[in-house]
Amino acid sequence: MRRCSPWRRGGAMRMRTRRKKKLRLSFVESSKLTTVKSSVQRKLKQLQRIIPGCLEMDMENLFPRVANYILLLEEKVNVLKNLSTLYGV
Repeated sequence: MRRCSPWRRGGAMRMRTRRKKKLRLSFVESSKLTTVKSSVQRKLKQLQRIIPGCLEMDMENLFPRVANYILLLEEKVNVLKNLSTLYGV
């Protein structure tokens, strides 16, 4: 009768622990992924509240609207700077 080496005898046990670790890792990764998704969704909702007229807007239309709003705010700052230098404030 042929004897198994110690490496072969413990092989099945090692495989089971690897699978368990892999399952645990995939669970941790998926929970991190859901945390990231919820974080992104929360930040998008905040952005929708900040930008006027964007409360029920989808992401596809939200980002160009935000970019335009940022440009508008920059132009307002430039106008106010020019007015302050003109009137010496």
